[in-house]
Amino acid sequence: MNEDLNPTDPDLSWQECMDLLDRLPSFPAQDRVATIERLVRNPSPMIRERALRTGAAVVPDDRLVTYLRSDADDIVRNAGMEMLKMRGAKGLPLSVRLLRDEDPDVVLQAVLALGHLRDLRALEPLRASLTHTSPNIVAAAIEAVGRLGDDRAVPDLLPFLEADLWLQMAAVQALGDLRSSRALKHLSELLPDLMVGPMAAEALARVGGLKAFKALIDHWLLFGEDGDTETTLGLLAHVVEGLSKAPEPQPELLESLVGCLQSEDTEIRASAARCLLALGPTDLDDAALDELAEGQADASIVPACLDLRRDLASTLVAKGGKSRAWGFLLAAKSPRSVPVDVVVQALTTGLPSADTLRPAALALERIQSPRIAEALVDQFVAAESERGSVLVPLLATHRDYLEEVVSQRSDLDSDSRLVLLAQFGTEGEKVTEGILELDEDRRFAVLERIIDIEDIARRLPWRDWLGRDPDKYAPLAARIAARYGMADLLPTLRQLLIDQPTPEVVRAMGEFGDRESVPTLGEILNSDANPLIPIVLESLGRIGGPEARAAIREVIFNGKCEPRLGLRALSLCAIEEDDAVFRGAVGHADWYVRLTCAEVLGRFTRPENLAALSQLAADPVEIVSKQALSSLEA
Repeated sequence: MNEDLNPTDPDLSWQECMDLLDRLPSFPAQDRVATIERLVRNPSPMIRERALRTGAAVVPDDRLVTYLRSDADDIVRNAGMEMLKMRGAKGLPLSVRLLRDEDPDVVLQAVLALGHLRDLRALEPLRASLTHTSPNIVAAAIEAVGRLGDDRAVPDLLPFLEADLWLQMAAVQALGDLRSSRALKHLSELLPDLMVGPMAAEALARVGGLKAFKALIDHWLLFGEDGDTETTLGLLAHVVEGLSKAPEPQPELLESLVGCLQSEDTEIRASAARCLLALGPTDLDDAALDELAEGQADASIVPACLDLRRDLASTLVAKGGKSRAWGFLLAAKSPRSVPVDVVVQALTTGLPSADTLRPAALALERIQSPRIAEALVDQFVAAESERGSVLVPLLATHRDYLEEVVSQRSDLDSDSRLVLLAQFGTEGEKVTEGILELDEDRRFAVLERIIDIEDIARRLPWRDWLGRDPDKYAPLAARIAARYGMADLLPTLRQLLIDQPTPEVVRAMGEFGDRESVPTLGEILNSDANPLIPIVLESLGRIGGPEARAAIREVIFNGKCEPRLGLRALSLCAIEEDDAVFRGAVGHADWYVRLTCAEVLGRFTRPENLAALSQLAADPVEIVSKQALSSLEA
């Protein structure tokens, strides 16, 4: 080890500590452990995290146990605990062995590590720990058993419901984690308890089902106004939403919910609305729906309280905003629940919002009618060209009717007719002729709207247009050529790259993998402060080959681009001789650079690459460490 970077030196700078971590894989085993023991005391979270992750991999079991026994040194003991957790499944044998240790503190840490691991192989050893003489160990073992999620442990936990409060609370928490119906009766009996009752209610809600629902209702009707109304009502809503069918009517419950729906508390009103809607049809549906729509429920999915309420689909579609989106989603599941008249009326009220577009498309695929196609065309005609494009997904759902509807409409202007026929018609040649007859400005506006139709795009005379007006047509032509692999346009695009490069043209060269364009791209790359440099780098990476790699490496070494851009581009085409570039960047401050290094070095299994990956496996950024570990395992 370099004496200039002695890990026992209390005055090591942040950079010196990082240097030590970078060089750690090359140290002898004894020096590695000594360095880790010093660095886990560093106040920097990043340095300490890297030291712990490395320690989890390299510190031997006997040394790790020594850390756990360090009663007088909380930092070292905590470091041992964190390393044991970071070992994951590889730490299971040691943790199980430590359950039999004579030191209760060591046993407690082993139990906590097994609880963190959540490995079912720990169930039997943890069950044995439930009989330990230390209440702290027993409480930790109860919670750890609950995290394993195996309800075979329920009989072991039930006796603790009558134990001291500390163990009783741990048992209630664990039974809720296990979500076993076998615990329902015992948890229900604890609801009136002032200390553990709220925890028992939450545990019941996590178990769910009709019995839990009935237990919570009984408790609510007896004590609702005296307890935590917001929490209890929220739990009740959660349980009733999870039932497979609406329960029998509960008049007393409905009466209490009416009062809650008028509460000044927003959360109480929202929970009352959820309960009312999930319980089935009542004369309070409209009020509950309005309350639900005013809340934070997302328009992209049907709220759980409406899952079984197909009877509300028409009502919801007739409303606006989020309610309409929910109605369309329900209609997609049950098309007969919404009459065509209701759908047509909803479509005639204006363009769909972003929230309702996807749900409407899902529903219209299931509800087919020429009247709906007519309503969609009405909206398309009324919309401005750029806004009308949002209707395309909806129009596509009624493709079978559109050609007939369009042919019968005398109020359609030629541009709209061409766009509709291009999107959904079958006469590609006729559409092409119509586009050629338009003047330049109208033609370009139509082309922008039909770029997604390959058959039409391939029929058009792009080379002629590029020759007449490259400024106007080059971006669109480049996008279309790259999208559909129209290689006949490559010579024209290469000339445009020389004369007047645009982002679309540069990107097209990368999509084509065009090596003939590399010299021109290299010239752009070496120009000063060119805004195209990020796109050029990406295109060169996609093209690959010796010349492209050399151009990318040059700008990286000359500092003419951000490291993350240059290294990401090089990673797209890197070969084994490039791995030194990535090894040199494994200590970079940018996590994205380190992630790129982990991906590339994992492709080439040189010993020096494995050492660099070992360093990255201890990275404080999880995605980086996982990528490095995955590469090492492969």
